[in-house]
Amino acid sequence: MCFSAEASFGASAVLGTIAIASVAKAKTTPQRLFAFIPLLFAVQQFSEGMLWLSLKDPDLEAWRQFFTYTFLGFAMLVWPVWIPLTVWLLEKDKKRKKKIGALLITGSVVFTGIACVLWMYKVEVIPTHHHLHYEFDFTAKPRTGIVIFSLLYFMATIGAPFISSIKRMKWLGISFAASYLFAVTFYSGFVVSVWCFFAALLSILVVWILSGLNKTGEQP
Repeated sequence: MCFSAEASFGASAVLGTIAIASVAKAKTTPQRLFAFIPLLFAVQQFSEGMLWLSLKDPDLEAWRQFFTYTFLGFAMLVWPVWIPLTVWLLEKDKKRKKKIGALLITGSVVFTGIACVLWMYKVEVIPTHHHLHYEFDFTAKPRTGIVIFSLLYFMATIGAPFISSIKRMKWLGISFAASYLFAVTFYSGFVVSVWCFFAALLSILVVWILSGLNKTGEQP
């Protein structure tokens, strides 16, 4: 994650513990898939912790690219699909489900586009002032494309929880949006790393949401 290897590993350990509680509360397949969010974040943060170590330890240098693409795979590819998919699976209201489905398609487009970028362009990791910056080897920086895909990315990941009819779900969207705005405001240039760290910690809300579902029977 952004601040240090220790912070990443600490976040990963906490999220791993949360993941156990999250999965334990899940009663159905849609709930279990939703409950995996903290676990996926735990793997993501662990991979960036290992990336930090690979930048310092010559013995791990050969693994640097693997850790880089593992982290970016979770941060940039998994979430625009996983979030709307799991929210869509939990949704009962047909109209809302249709809207969330549109965001799932949007997330799939983002997945395809970013996957092509990760495949075609080399990524250099630059440690600067206790932060990690991911620099893509673009011959000319496609600013318009970056803006468009960023908007589509956050429409899919943040929009789906707001549309959901599950009362507590909107707080997941609020927490993701707030952490992103914080990262953009105070850590410009390191948004991918910092936003994912705070969003990972805020995935503790998943346990709270699942707890509410099972108490009220609001969703299967």
